[in-house]
Amino acid sequence: MSGVGHPAPPKPRLRLNLTREKILAESARVFNLRGYDAATLDEIAQALGVTKAALYYHVRNKEDLLLQCHQKALDIAIDAVRTALAEASEPDEQLRAVLTRYIGGMTDQLAGIVVLLYEGALSPSHYHQIMGQRDEYEQMLRGIVEAGVRSGVFVPCDSRLIGFAILGALNWIPRWYKPGGPRTPKEIASAFSEYFVRGLQTHPSSPAVPPGGSARGGGQGRARPVTDLGLVR
Repeated sequence: MSGVGHPAPPKPRLRLNLTREKILAESARVFNLRGYDAATLDEIAQALGVTKAALYYHVRNKEDLLLQCHQKALDIAIDAVRTALAEASEPDEQLRAVLTRYIGGMTDQLAGIVVLLYEGALSPSHYHQIMGQRDEYEQMLRGIVEAGVRSGVFVPCDSRLIGFAILGALNWIPRWYKPGGPRTPKEIASAFSEYFVRGLQTHPSSPAVPPGGSARGGGQGRARPVTDLGLVR
């Protein structure tokens, strides 16, 4: 009887190899490379080295993947703020910890998971859910900046504009970050946190931004050209 002794690997084994983090990281990479509208579940399954049927065991559809990408990134962001507030007492140390933990988690744990919202990609209920959590994170971030201004640790500034600047910089990291580049996730997190904290401090506590090579995180490649950025709406 043909095939005896050489059974095909059962599907449950294939599914067990798929962790949520691995699925979201590859989905984010494909979304960032192709754009949400052009990306397909077939491409994501191929990138993961599994069948589309195996992928459906973990997610309902493409929107579900995008929702989970945003949800995971926001979970990391909000957890970073809560941990920083619990472990550090001074606003500058809190902000440094927030940025370091979030960037480190996004680049290392989730390999540059997408955090950019694609217009019309999420249903209204999912969109409002994500926006509500994003607003919560923004308010927590602005609260740290405002506390720093009140205590004299930070120079007087518009916390809303500073919040936008920080979020804009953080949200753009997935557009250029590539694992295995010349900068480690820890180095990228340290450089970004120092840039922002030193820019706000009344009396900068560290002498300089951590030195090093290109911060593109681009490995052997180059930063993605501007023409590719049209994928973001």
